[in-house]
Amino acid sequence: MELTEAAAEARLDRLLLRQWEREPDLPALIHGDVVVTAGELEDRVLALAGALRDRGVVDGDRVAVYQPRSIEFVVSVLAVVFAGAAHVAFDVGDPPERTRHEIEDCAPRLVITDPHGAARLDPPVPVLSLDGRRLPPPRTPRPHTDGAPEAPAVVLFTSGSTGRPKASIISHAAVASRMVAFQSGHPMGPGDRVLHHTTCTFDLYLAELYWPLLVGAAVVIAEPGRQRDAAHLAQLIRDAHVTTLCCVPSLLELFLLDRDGDERYDGLKYVIVGGEALAPDLVRRFHARSTASLTNIYGPSECTVFATAWTCPRHPDPDLVLIGPPIPDTTVHLLDENRQPVPDGQPGEVYIGGVGVADGYLGRPELTAERFVTGVPGTEGRLYRTGDLARRHADGALEFLGRIDHQVKIRGVRVETGEIEATALRCPGVRQAAVVAAGDGSDKRLYAFVVPEPDADRAALPDEMRERLGEWLPQAMLPSAIAVLDALPLTQNGKLDRRLLSERALAERPASPTPLPAATDLSTPDRMEDLVSGIWRAVLGVPRLARDEDFFDIGGDSFRAVQVMGAVQDALGRKVPLDVLLRRPTVQMFSAGLLALTKNEEPSR
Repeated sequence: MELTEAAAEARLDRLLLRQWEREPDLPALIHGDVVVTAGELEDRVLALAGALRDRGVVDGDRVAVYQPRSIEFVVSVLAVVFAGAAHVAFDVGDPPERTRHEIEDCAPRLVITDPHGAARLDPPVPVLSLDGRRLPPPRTPRPHTDGAPEAPAVVLFTSGSTGRPKASIISHAAVASRMVAFQSGHPMGPGDRVLHHTTCTFDLYLAELYWPLLVGAAVVIAEPGRQRDAAHLAQLIRDAHVTTLCCVPSLLELFLLDRDGDERYDGLKYVIVGGEALAPDLVRRFHARSTASLTNIYGPSECTVFATAWTCPRHPDPDLVLIGPPIPDTTVHLLDENRQPVPDGQPGEVYIGGVGVADGYLGRPELTAERFVTGVPGTEGRLYRTGDLARRHADGALEFLGRIDHQVKIRGVRVETGEIEATALRCPGVRQAAVVAAGDGSDKRLYAFVVPEPDADRAALPDEMRERLGEWLPQAMLPSAIAVLDALPLTQNGKLDRRLLSERALAERPASPTPLPAATDLSTPDRMEDLVSGIWRAVLGVPRLARDEDFFDIGGDSFRAVQVMGAVQDALGRKVPLDVLLRRPTVQMFSAGLLALTKNEEPSR
């Protein structure tokens, strides 16, 4: 099927149904050895959509989906759309309390999950539990596809500066428009395969599902919890003949660092990166190892996946990576503080308009009015005020310059430091809190500074906070370090001095890594844990850590994981799969896995 400009004004369910009925025998979903054809996917989606309608789902409703990455997850989100509702997908790896609050906030008609998810989440709304049994035939067997293209299809939560996550309402037409833009710049169809590995709280997952299914390509589903596992993803790319990969630049960096330097990725046709800055050096190194095109995309969730795109040239390799001109159905305006256009070459705030702009924030009229603006001179319709800075080059391509507020990107995840601060104030013993990001690129980390209550135990407070924050915040929002201060620094006009806090955060980071510990007798659990603890402390730059602390909760990321694995392999004198760390991210569990490997045993999962 060709996605034409007309498709940008259509509903997703109509477009999908047309494609599935035209070519029902094409593979649609691939998960391990299981292949679901387009016709089989249609049957499963329509059955679940009918079950949702039978349980009271009506046009305009919202339905939450709480499932790990799987065939069932894909069926669920599509069935919600076919039932006339908007899907709100939640990451099963997020703290349950946070997810419950978000479910209360979006007030879905029900939650689709499985027995394990229902027990873990205990949601405040009715549950449709899918336990592997076939659903009874629905009383409403035909799909519900006669709604308007402007109707909501997706609700997506992002971090909120007030401490309350905000949910963007995205229409069928907005998603369809973006899929048309992807297809126009990167044509694919039957025979192509797209890797689905992105977490459902990052809007790039919409492209991994809807784009291939709308054009007859197949979705290759990565194992849940292994989206950081470069070895697993590389194996899938090879074995399943993946042709399109969407990811954040830090994951692309991990591929190049973790894999053999001679390994190539010539089976790929397209690699699309977004969510964080793309460095020229990474572009050069990727081009040296793949014939695939590399496209840098930009756009906040409020504008549905992306608003601009720039395919990185090979000859010559770029010294500067741009975010490109606007995609079809999209306008980008660079305005000054008076909402007047800035001259080309001058920095201005990015305002985005067009079909892909969300309908606003769910239940947040004041915030919607603040960020989704109308009446800007020389523009038409609503514009989303991004808070990003950019400059326009003579050829029309944009250069991203950073943020004008306190929002940051950590490993591709958009983080409002205000949400972390508000959450920190919920911790017992905390009177004031401030959070800053320090470092560049993949080395950027979050630092929390707190003023304790007079009766608080200052020495114990950081560890107590870390435990509480881990119950309430996703991994990407957890501070790498927590410092206790007598008072927060203020500027001359009495405002919080974030610049001074950022300087202090950088100053407190170790100037050079602590020497890695030498390997000794590693035949006992205690000695293996000593080695692992020493390596982690050296790589992470922390003075101490507990046996049960999660590597990724205390500042670990893809790059530091590669450093850890290199040091461990040098100590053991053997290759160790990165999966051993990803599935066992505490000192105790990782050490047990390594000890099993040294004894030629299969590490327990």
